[in-house]
Amino acid sequence: MDKSIIRKKMKEERSKLSNLQKEKLDNSVFQKVIESEEYNKANSIFIFVSYGSEVDTHRIIKKALKDGKNICVPKVISKKDGMVAVRVHDFSELKSGAYGILEPEDTKYKVQESSIDLCYIPGVAFDKRGGRVGYGGGYYDRFFKKLREDSKKIALAYKFQVLDEVPMEEHDMFIDGIISD
Repeated sequence: MDKSIIRKKMKEERSKLSNLQKEKLDNSVFQKVIESEEYNKANSIFIFVSYGSEVDTHRIIKKALKDGKNICVPKVISKKDGMVAVRVHDFSELKSGAYGILEPEDTKYKVQESSIDLCYIPGVAFDKRGGRVGYGGGYYDRFFKKLREDSKKIALAYKFQVLDEVPMEEHDMFIDGIISD
């Protein structure tokens, strides 16, 4: 299946979730994240700030900050320059930025990618081999190349977003795992 068709189909599926269904699924993902060995061992976590119908990460970010984790989130610089990881100390520091997604206002607390232990990443579809279909900008694929080899890349997704196989191109980077409801 073509990536654009997968993107359209998965976004439609996510948007069909009622608020109650979404809350139930998000609670399941939240519990699995905070109980996971990766989360508990990690000192420095890079995590996307959820937008729209994505798996909710706002609660995870707030919990991780409360747990004393070093939390950094994406800040888009430009289509050409991609994104950087910026440390946040409180959720209230995030403001609407590129594409309407919450992000830090500036790069004052930019984090070296080599210091990141664990990444929680978004996408529209995944497979059990580590394949990922993102939103088509290539931001995460370029960002992954800067990480340490032992930094874990974990997708957060709903079960219906995990397919038997997703198309992968030469520049696409694989992930290490998926946490779903």
